[in-house]
Amino acid sequence: MVNLRKSGSVLLIAIGAVFVFGAFVNPPFLRPLLGVTCHRLPHRSFDWAPGLCARCTFFWIGVFLSSSLMFFRKLPGSLVMGLLFILPMALDGSLQFIGLYESTNIMRLLTGFLAGAGLCIFLEDGAAE
Repeated sequence: MVNLRKSGSVLLIAIGAVFVFGAFVNPPFLRPLLGVTCHRLPHRSFDWAPGLCARCTFFWIGVFLSSSLMFFRKLPGSLVMGLLFILPMALDGSLQFIGLYESTNIMRLLTGFLAGAGLCIFLEDGAAE
């Protein structure tokens, strides 16, 4: 019998690894994929991670680290907790998009990482239902 949690975590680890690699190395063959998931605006990126913006870079780092942990043990939390981890990124991005303020790269880093971890918590708890 296939362990859905382990299989799902391996898939998320692989996807996260591709995007984290793309964020830091920015190889030409990954740029079309990176461009589908991120606006890649230079002023919203760290100089050391040119492939993705700060929010997307740390979203994928959060997915990669959380799914790696998820492979070995169940992540604490629930569907609601996963959504609460995603909410700050949704609010930060939405408020910036509508022009109420300009987010900082540090805020993008924090909200992206929380959302990446929150996605894993949400998916893991949803798969257990």
